[in-house]
Amino acid sequence: MTIVKGAGKIASTDQSPRMATSPPERAELVSATLGPPRLRTSFPVSSDTAPEDFDESAYLAAFPDVVRAIKAEEFPSALQHYEYTGRREGRLTDPRYEALISADTAGFPAAHVDAIYGCKDGQCLVLGWVNDDGQEPVGKLVLRNALGLRSSTTALYRYRRKDVTDYLGLPEGRNLGFWAIVAIERPETMRAPAVVTLSVGAERKTFNCQFRAVDEECFRELALDCLAKTQTVGHALVETFRHLDAGLGQSLIALNLKVSRRMALGAQTVQIGVAPARLETSVIVCLFGRPELLPIQCALFSKCHGIESYEFIYVSNSPEMAELLIKDATIANRIYGMPITLILLPGNAGFGVANNVAAAAARSGRLLILNPDIFPMDPEWPSQHSRIVNDLPPEQVALFGAPLYYDDGSLMHGGMYFEVDIEFFFRDQQATRYEMLRVEHYGKGAPPHTNPFLVSRPVPAVSGAWMSVEREWFESLGGFSPEYIYGHYEDADLCLKSFSAGKPVWLHYLPFVHFEGKGSAFRPAFEGGRLVNRWHFTKIWGEIVKNCVHGPASQAFSTPTHR
Repeated sequence: MTIVKGAGKIASTDQSPRMATSPPERAELVSATLGPPRLRTSFPVSSDTAPEDFDESAYLAAFPDVVRAIKAEEFPSALQHYEYTGRREGRLTDPRYEALISADTAGFPAAHVDAIYGCKDGQCLVLGWVNDDGQEPVGKLVLRNALGLRSSTTALYRYRRKDVTDYLGLPEGRNLGFWAIVAIERPETMRAPAVVTLSVGAERKTFNCQFRAVDEECFRELALDCLAKTQTVGHALVETFRHLDAGLGQSLIALNLKVSRRMALGAQTVQIGVAPARLETSVIVCLFGRPELLPIQCALFSKCHGIESYEFIYVSNSPEMAELLIKDATIANRIYGMPITLILLPGNAGFGVANNVAAAAARSGRLLILNPDIFPMDPEWPSQHSRIVNDLPPEQVALFGAPLYYDDGSLMHGGMYFEVDIEFFFRDQQATRYEMLRVEHYGKGAPPHTNPFLVSRPVPAVSGAWMSVEREWFESLGGFSPEYIYGHYEDADLCLKSFSAGKPVWLHYLPFVHFEGKGSAFRPAFEGGRLVNRWHFTKIWGEIVKNCVHGPASQAFSTPTHR
C-alpha cells in the first residue's frame, strides 16, 4: 500500500537495485522512430525494452549492416534490430560498439566519479558529481570492465555538495552530487578496475575507477548515509519518498534483512552471576555505543524493592564494546549483586532484531523492554509492575507502556498517537500529493501532573523505550518486525500489530525518567534509516491509521490526579 495520490503521475525509474521487489508499471507502447512509415506501426516497441546501456546512435555507427537492414525495410529501428537479433549476437559487448559508447564528447560538463564501493552480494555504490545545473540532468551511468562486467542504471540520486560548489565557484544549494546503486550480475567481475560512463543528454564522459571492497554492513551504512544527504531544494522529503517508491526502499530493506539476519546468527552469550531460580520478568536493554550506561542503570535498579525476581539481559549492537561490557558487567555484579546476561552481536542488527534475539534468550513469561537511558523514579516500581500484570484484565496487560519524564520533570511520553502529514510535489504544472505517517507523544512537554495523560487507558501505541509485554503474545506477533533499519517506528509497528490482532495497547501509571536521545551513539546513516522506516511504516499502516487510529483522542478524564 503506497500513500501517493494526486494529479501528477510518477514514473518508476529505479530498477537498478538487485533486490528491489516492487514491479514496474506496464509501459505504454510507443512506435519506432526510424524506418519507413509503413513499418512503424507493425513493430510496436515497449518503452521499457531497451537496456539502459543501449545507445541508438552508437549502435548505428558501429554496425553498418544494421543501417542497411533498416534501409531495406527489414527493421524499423536500431532498437528493433537489437531486440530481434542484436541481443542474441551480443552486440552491446562488441568492441566497436563499446568504443563508441564510451568515447568522450566535447560538450560534457565538469564532473568526477569519486569512488565505487562493491560488496560481495553483487551491488556497488557509485559516488560523484556533475555540474549539470541549468541543463538536462545526468540520465545514465554505465559500468564496464575487462572481466566482462556490463551494468547500468538510470536511477541517479542527487544531493548538495558544498565542496563542489565551492570548487566551481557556484552558489550553494545546487544538487550537483550524485550517488547510484548498480546491480552486478557476476560479483567476481568487480575484481578488476571499471570504466564508468556518464551521459547527459547526447554528451558522454568516461572515468577510470577502482572498486573498493566493503562488507554488507558497511555498504548498508554508506547507502543510508547517501540517502540522508539526498535533498532537492524545496522538496527534500517528498523527493526522498519518490526515490523509495521507485524501488530503492525495497532494495535497502532487503539488504538490511540480510545484514541483520547474519548479525543475529552470530550472537554470543556471556552469563555473569547466577540468575534467580524464580523469575517474574526479564528486563531487556539494547546497547549501542554507550557502554557507560550499563553500570549506571544497574546501580539505580539494584536499589528497587523486589528487583531480585527480575533478570537483566543486555544485548549489544556494538562489537567493539564487548571486552569493556564484560568487565563492567562483572564489576556491577560484584558491587550490586545483579546477575547479568550479556548477548554480544557481531555488528549492528538494529533495535528490533537485537531485542528479538534477547527475547528468545529470556527465561520468564514477561518481557520488559527498556532503553539504557531509562531510570526508575519510584523504588517500589517492581511490585507495582507485578500488581498491574497480575490484577488487571489480561487484555489490558498483554502489551502496555508507562509515563516517561524528562530530567527537568516535564512529561515526555503519555502514550503515542499518529498524525498524517500531507505534502505536495510540483513539477510540469502538475501536483503529486504524498501522505506520510508521523508518530507523536501524548503530553510531550506537559507539566508532570497533567492527569489526562497519566491515567490507565488504551492508546494507539507506546514507546519502545519502556514496553512491558507478555512473552507469548510478543512471540505470536512475530516480535519486532525486522524490516526496520537501525531504529524508529518498529515500536509503533509492534503496537499496531497487537491492535490488528485484537488487543489494543494500554498505558498504565508507572513513572520512569527517560534521557531521550542519550541512550545510543548517533551516526549520519541513522537518519537515512529513519527515512526508510517512515516510508515503510506508511506503506504498511497508512490506511489502517487513517481509518481507525488517526490523531489524538479528544476525551476528558476525571480520575484522581497522580502525585
